[in-house]
Amino acid sequence: MSMSLNTGSTKTRGRKRQLTPPEINVTPLVDVMLVLLVIFMITIQAAKDSIPMELPEAQGVPQASDKVALEVSVDALSIVHVGSDKVFNLALVDSELPRALSGHEKQPVNLSADKKLLYEVVVKVVNAIRQAGIETVNLSVQGM
Repeated sequence: MSMSLNTGSTKTRGRKRQLTPPEINVTPLVDVMLVLLVIFMITIQAAKDSIPMELPEAQGVPQASDKVALEVSVDALSIVHVGSDKVFNLALVDSELPRALSGHEKQPVNLSADKKLLYEVVVKVVNAIRQAGIETVNLSVQGM
């Protein structure tokens, strides 16, 4: 009776043949990750532009800032949006907006307001932002 033991190499006519190490094909993994990246990029852009709004047009160059700005938007129906979470009516802006912005006094605020809104509405929102202690208010416009 004979017994054979595999030691990782085999002998073939006096020469040793090395077994190739196992390899993992990462191409499908990279493909899936690229598809997920594209999906997330599209989703984030869609979520950012989810508030329908026409900005007024103006000339100028956007300024770069190292601070992360908070987004406050007012749509054509005078509904105030803080970021993507908090939503309230313009009638509550004097009480709710300072509460929503508390703790963020050192951050700048980007205010986007629909161009169909009255000037009075925009001033009311800016006033509420200033009452919250925000030092920098940026007005968003559409480039020409």
